[in-house]
Amino acid sequence: MILDFLDDINWAAVGTALGAAFAIGLVWFSPPALGGFWARQVSRYTDIPEGEITNGASQPRRLAKWLISIAITAVAIGLAVEAADADSVGDGIVLGLVLAVGLGATSTSWPPIFARMPWRWWLVNNGAFLLMLVAMGAILGGWR
Repeated sequence: MILDFLDDINWAAVGTALGAAFAIGLVWFSPPALGGFWARQVSRYTDIPEGEITNGASQPRRLAKWLISIAITAVAIGLAVEAADADSVGDGIVLGLVLAVGLGATSTSWPPIFARMPWRWWLVNNGAFLLMLVAMGAILGGWR
């Protein structure tokens, strides 16, 4: 059973992968990087003022919720690494790419397709997600 792999996961690697992904996201979505651009895209669609979006993103409660979601992703990738028997940095990178593009990018395409969210918004989100999953995969695959 797939959950049997929970006993085999390197939990220190999961924690490290979580920290790396969170750091990537914080830098990626910071206003000097792509956070301001991302906030403009959201603001245009939602009519929420850009400043309110950027200020709201740095609230501890929202960051904690995001951290929890990244933790769930790190455990899921840890399970995938074990199930796929990815045992190197290269294997982990490939697994991260496959999951980011094959699942992440495709399943998050609904808002721009159906709700007409800007594709630029989708690109910023999925660019971060791709880097985060590749980093997590590399850490989890390389540290088994």
